[in-house]
Amino acid sequence: MNSPTARKLADSRLVEQYARSQAALQASEERLRLAMEAADLGTWDWDIANDRVSWSAAVFRLHGVTPDGFGGSVADFARIVHDDDRPRVQRQIEATLADDTPYATEFRVVWPDGTIRWLSTRAHLERDAGGAPKRMVGATYDVTERVQLLAAERTARAEAEAARQRLELLASASTILSGSLQPQATLLRLAEILTPRIADWCRIDLLDGDGELVRGLAYHADAERSRAGTAEVKRLVGRPETVGSMAWCIRTGGSYTVNHDSPEGFAATDDPALLEFARTIGMRSLSITPLTARGRTLGALAVLQAESGRAITADDAALLGDIAGRAALALDNARLYSEAEAARQQAELANRAKDEFLAMLGHELRNPLAPIVTTLKLMSVQDDGVFQRERRLIERQVRNLSDLVDDLLDVARIARGDVHLRKERVVLAEALARAAETVGPLIESRRHELRMVPPPDTWCLDADPGRLNQVFANLLTNAARYTQEGGRIEVEAMRAANACAISISDNGRGIEAELLPRIFDLFVQGRQGSDRASGGLGVGLALVKNLVGLHGGSVAAQSSGPGRGSRFTVTLPLADDELASARGAACAAAATEAASASATASRRARVLVIDDNHDAVEALAHFLELNDCDVCYASEPLDGLARLQAFAPTVAILDLGLPGIDGYELAARIRAAAGGESCRLIALTGYGLPEDRARTRAAGFAEHFVKPVDLDLLLRALRAP
Repeated sequence: MNSPTARKLADSRLVEQYARSQAALQASEERLRLAMEAADLGTWDWDIANDRVSWSAAVFRLHGVTPDGFGGSVADFARIVHDDDRPRVQRQIEATLADDTPYATEFRVVWPDGTIRWLSTRAHLERDAGGAPKRMVGATYDVTERVQLLAAERTARAEAEAARQRLELLASASTILSGSLQPQATLLRLAEILTPRIADWCRIDLLDGDGELVRGLAYHADAERSRAGTAEVKRLVGRPETVGSMAWCIRTGGSYTVNHDSPEGFAATDDPALLEFARTIGMRSLSITPLTARGRTLGALAVLQAESGRAITADDAALLGDIAGRAALALDNARLYSEAEAARQQAELANRAKDEFLAMLGHELRNPLAPIVTTLKLMSVQDDGVFQRERRLIERQVRNLSDLVDDLLDVARIARGDVHLRKERVVLAEALARAAETVGPLIESRRHELRMVPPPDTWCLDADPGRLNQVFANLLTNAARYTQEGGRIEVEAMRAANACAISISDNGRGIEAELLPRIFDLFVQGRQGSDRASGGLGVGLALVKNLVGLHGGSVAAQSSGPGRGSRFTVTLPLADDELASARGAACAAAATEAASASATASRRARVLVIDDNHDAVEALAHFLELNDCDVCYASEPLDGLARLQAFAPTVAILDLGLPGIDGYELAARIRAAAGGESCRLIALTGYGLPEDRARTRAAGFAEHFVKPVDLDLLLRALRAP
């Protein structure tokens, strides 16, 4: 094995292995070189002891310097780093040398042509046997594109966020402006939104009804500064010709935005008042736009920047213009609403005066009617055979006049909402017969034929019999008046599901097509001759419509035109017999319950009442005492608890919104107290939502009453077993 031949063979193998290793190393280095070139990566080596920095060609290129232009020390490298980044890079180097903090940083360099590039570098620190820093080897590559992309992304995000905030601001302003018709409150809410989200101050001035500029609002989030600013606005009046002043904006209809470094920038306006105001609040920026709606300038809206130091951007000014347009429209809507409301109130006053006049007229006319009727009665009693024909004539005319007075009074009552029905079970056939009897003399005097098809006696209504008679009598009277003598009037009732339809038709004058839609309006009448043979005031059908509506029904008119008669149909709900039975059963149950309550009334309830309203608790206590209850009451929860054991209540009536401890906690303490477990709890509160009731049930309350309480129901709850 140790022969020369063997040694030669071994040496040959070693040479071959070395050659292969060298080839592999060269291939690896070539791949690394290609990878570094592809990645635009440069390497560097810092000999720390001798302060010599060796750069690869790529590093020189990345830093924008030539080998001749680089001194080769760390200080030379530091001079290439951007002034703003140099302190940070130096701190990073010092930290790595001190405690092996990984050296990884990014910084800017300025190339000779002024181009700014971002570089990223990372390095590994080697120490000698004694632990002293010996060598730092690192790599550097260009990250400009990544930094720019990140910056662009941040800018895009910031712009998107700003756009979102502007949209939210616009939406908030739109909601406020569209939901209010009170100008001052609306403008104050608008100012609250604008500050401080896009400005430090908000100014709003409006024109009054005479076109004079009214110094209005100077708003700041700080209430004290708002008051001071408003006082300054009213004291300092700028010149109307000063560009950017409120008066200039309103006069010209122009918008204006300006940004200054300090309030002194407004000295260029040569307006002492504007400059003093700017100095007073520290104003640096201003954006103003007119409030214009429907071609009218109503005022001006301005936002001001002061202590924040922010500038007003073009986007801010555009947003302000959009909001100003909506604010102006809201203000104009408020003006129109105010005018309409004033007109409505005037109309209501006029209508009320008319109703009061009608009522007064009716009463004044009724006064002389009473002695006339009385005198006719006296004459009849004293000598029935004297002036019979004359008395009957006077009686008919007095009845007509009395009917007119009743109609006038009813119109006034209905207009005021003073008509109240006294309903009872009414047989429809009897109601129609009574109305025919009422109008009988008029029908007979005009020699009309009245044909009635009476409904079954089982058809009943829940109605006011007097008002029902007024409805049918008015319709029959109209038919008789507007039908030539010897005419025909028909009355027929038909059933439709749970309602009945009563039609009253005639072959008289009919109704013009243009009049038909207004036939039930007050004071509307068909054409009459100069003799006014048909008479009437034009209120009868209006009364019919209102009275039928109060009964839950409807009335309609039909006519084929003049000379072809007319038909009026009244639809009313029929009484539900099953419902009546149910009502009867309910009454019986109520009677039984009342009897049961009466039987248990002898058991006096001991009631503890706790409510922080002194008047309420005293009044309720007095009421309960008058209804055979022993009562103890308190306005403070702790006072009530202190009296609990001595009084030993069977029922506790508790308010929920009590001071100190609320009604729920008070209930728990009562339950926990000795003997409290047998005390029934009743909540008496202003809270009445379903969730409030659910909470009281969960807290152990037996009843939940909402103020003001039905005292009969409360007594029933107290006497429940």
